[in-house]
Amino acid sequence: MLPRLERYLIQDFPLIHLIIGGFGNTAFLVGSVCFLFPGLERVALWLFVLGSLGMFVGSLGEVFVRHARKSRQRTQS
Repeated sequence: MLPRLERYLIQDFPLIHLIIGGFGNTAFLVGSVCFLFPGLERVALWLFVLGSLGMFVGSLGEVFVRHARKSRQRTQS
């Protein structure tokens, strides 16, 4: 059985992980473009960091969602 908070985040909000990952992808892309302009290198660096973190959290959340779904399917069959 999953702890209450984990179950709440996985079962009720699986879409949030996709949104966080999408934010990460967008920030990473914008950071890439900002590196083309020397005056925006610091902004580009932070967008890279935030984008990477967003992609990681989004992917990690998606792994938890898939694992929870497989676990539920095994217990139901």
